[in-house]
Amino acid sequence: MKLDTSTTGILRSLLVSRSTAALATLHEGRPFASMVPFALAVAPGGLRLVTHVSRLAAHTRDMLAAPEVCLLITAPESAALPQALPRVSISAVAEFIPRDHADYATCESAYLAKHPQAADLFQLGDFSIVAFMPLSARLVAGFGRAHTLAPEALAAAALDGDSTE
Repeated sequence: MKLDTSTTGILRSLLVSRSTAALATLHEGRPFASMVPFALAVAPGGLRLVTHVSRLAAHTRDMLAAPEVCLLITAPESAALPQALPRVSISAVAEFIPRDHADYATCESAYLAKHPQAADLFQLGDFSIVAFMPLSARLVAGFGRAHTLAPEALAAAALDGDSTE
């Protein structure tokens, strides 16, 4: 089943116009949430959400220990009911991308296009690019408008607005 144009637009807006996500990891066996800046990158394996993180951060150590994560991207708060706030929760696997990886330049370019103020951080040795490979997504496009999406549908909406449920 195809998502309607309005719903696809909401998902695309969340993925393209928002620049930060809540990142859920396991920290010493317990759930832990932090905030990470992100950008979209298209690599040979498909759509990736990429971030640039310091090895000093707890969430970085968490992803190294257990790469299964969840990202939550929300629309800005409004006067609407909180339950109606558009949002997408993306289950993913975090992959650290070394500088000699074939996708490094693509990920770096995508990240810096969205976050040019972070350019100096790429000179620091403790920072790494992490690519989140989506496994599934749960889109809430408004009150009572929830959809479970495969990675391909997420990519289609982000890249060209054509998404299937």
